[in-house]
Amino acid sequence: MSQDISQNVPSPPSEAAALVAYIDFKSANSRLALGPTLALVDEVGATVDWRPLSFQPKRLKSGSADASRSAVHVRVRAEYRRREQALYARNQGIELIHPPADWDGFAANAGLLWLRRQGAEASQCRAYVTQVFADLWAGRMDSADAKATTVAIAAAGGEGAEFGAYLAGPAQAELDAVFAEARSLGANDTPAFVVGGELYIGRQHLPVIRWWLTGQVGEPPV
Repeated sequence: MSQDISQNVPSPPSEAAALVAYIDFKSANSRLALGPTLALVDEVGATVDWRPLSFQPKRLKSGSADASRSAVHVRVRAEYRRREQALYARNQGIELIHPPADWDGFAANAGLLWLRRQGAEASQCRAYVTQVFADLWAGRMDSADAKATTVAIAAAGGEGAEFGAYLAGPAQAELDAVFAEARSLGANDTPAFVVGGELYIGRQHLPVIRWWLTGQVGEPPV
């Protein structure tokens, strides 16, 4: 008697299947997650709903022994993370030039919201995200440069003429709204992914995200 294997075959995702991805253009981990995320969604035929999540750099209070010890601890951890990130970047064949720790990603993050405001297609948002990440982390773009961001918006097929006014107007409030939304879900770092109503933080969760997007067949990879 032949075995019915139909229940073991993943159901193909619909064209509308979406993965929400919270990213921060000033985050090296978000940069490193870009390629694997795009490879995954291309493989399964899903789309990505890109949302900018801007975290401010953590600052320590000075003037105490605890602050001094904490500063050393933070510096050691940061150096370790940079070595680890450099290794992953080499494995992906991408440039990863770390900018100053206090760099401002406001314009770059707001540029993504500006595209979304215009009703940009998923392909346009993807083009913007891909170009801005590549240019920022290769040292070819200043994330605080509104003119450079406007060029990236236009290259992605968007309209950048009023972007400066948007930066001076509702951009901060809209970025704050995305931040509040993400934090309400439990996001405390980027990249953060939402799929199937679940939040996953970090690119190490892409295998289980693939499981969600391909029909949740069998046990989820852990």
